[in-house]
Amino acid sequence: MIKNLATLFLSLFIGILFFGCSDEEPEQNIRPVRTIVVVPTNAIAKYTFNGIARSDIAAKLSFRVNGTVKKVYVRAGQKVKKGNIIIELDNSYFKLKVNEVRASLKEAEARLANAKNYYARIKQLYVNRSSSLSELDNARTSKESAYANYKAMKNRLEQAKLQLEFTKLKAPISGVVSEIMVHKGENVSSGMPVATISSTRNIEVPVSVPGSLIDNIKLGQTAWVKFDALKKKKRYKAKVVEVSTTSNIRTTTFPVVVRLLKNSKKIRPGMSATVEFTFHNSEDHKIFIVPIYALLEDAKGNYLYVVENIQNGIGVIKRVDVKRGKLIADGVVITQGLYENAHVLTAGMHKVQENQKVRVQE
Repeated sequence: MIKNLATLFLSLFIGILFFGCSDEEPEQNIRPVRTIVVVPTNAIAKYTFNGIARSDIAAKLSFRVNGTVKKVYVRAGQKVKKGNIIIELDNSYFKLKVNEVRASLKEAEARLANAKNYYARIKQLYVNRSSSLSELDNARTSKESAYANYKAMKNRLEQAKLQLEFTKLKAPISGVVSEIMVHKGENVSSGMPVATISSTRNIEVPVSVPGSLIDNIKLGQTAWVKFDALKKKKRYKAKVVEVSTTSNIRTTTFPVVVRLLKNSKKIRPGMSATVEFTFHNSEDHKIFIVPIYALLEDAKGNYLYVVENIQNGIGVIKRVDVKRGKLIADGVVITQGLYENAHVLTAGMHKVQENQKVRVQE
């Protein structure tokens, strides 16, 4: 029994002595970690904003005369060509007006013809000294009056014809009917909006941008647009065509408008859209983007853990003090302290310490 105990203690002593003299940590005890390799970037942020597609040309249509809607020829969403009839009013009254003025014009023509004949006779008599100068003047005045009345009636007929034509509301542009605001039998007044037509030639998307970001957006800048209604989430290239210098008082945002560079028949005004802007780095020094959860902070400031001296997948934890920039959709911007191709620890940061050996997992 004593011999067995002696043998056991001797084995333990040799084991302790062996491990105490070894400078190498057992490989199976090295903690595995996950890292990302960072590279400098010019793009420091991507922001998306929601908007509704619209046409760069949208015409609100109205009649020039009062009347009752006789027929609506189109519906919302329908494509029309320039000159197509959109809505028609009951034209009975205007037809009667044209006929009435036309009859008055014929009477005026007859009076003018009589006045001309009378003037010609008086003029001949005056030459033959069979008529006085006053009679000649009266005949000339009658002819001029008849001619003036004839011209007035002719103008009234043209006006009556125009009013009759105005009972048909026609598309001023080719496009899509965005809205129909009246129905058959309704009374409408001149100038009252009854329909809207949008051109599909150029599609724009207006969005509202916060004041903190508006300085990053310039005229002509590239943006990318996606439409929720399209099954394939294709991105359409666009450019900024309007940047407002005045904010919305209620929301302190600034209106910005982007226009698609190439249109598609599938895209129509009224579709919900998402506009993506990429803001680029204007600084001279390199910047990096890391996940927000990788960034640590203590009394000394912000820092990251990186793995250095990696050989055969095993490296050493080092602390890198950094300065952070903006928080963006992809993470947080690191403006100083980090270097290119650094292996930044992204998990288990609170379970390691500086100079600790770790195994880097791909």
